[in-house]
Amino acid sequence: MKPGALIQTAEQEEYAHPKHDRFFLRDVVTALENPDLSVHRGRIEVGGEILPHPHDTQTETFYILSGDAICTIGEETYPVSAGHCCVAPAGTIHGLKNSGDQPVELLALFTPPLK
Repeated sequence: MKPGALIQTAEQEEYAHPKHDRFFLRDVVTALENPDLSVHRGRIEVGGEILPHPHDTQTETFYILSGDAICTIGEETYPVSAGHCCVAPAGTIHGLKNSGDQPVELLALFTPPLK
């Protein structure tokens, strides 16, 4: 592990998530920088969606930076916007669908790290 890091997300490569619809990511912090947490900057384009899915060993926390979405956690759905935080414990079905007319910007945090 490195002794510390300063990370500029604008300089990181953005990629399309292979399993979700119009969802793009930047891997901000991985296990290489922090063995306890990974942080990913995400963008869901208009009409896009992080399809409902579980993680076997990670808790995933979505923090919404901008835009409007519908968050699914288990069997419940919630309208969310900037400032909302959705927490899905390991094994819980969760997803996020853009419900607005602007991209949804978010941070996705995983404990333990996803990558």
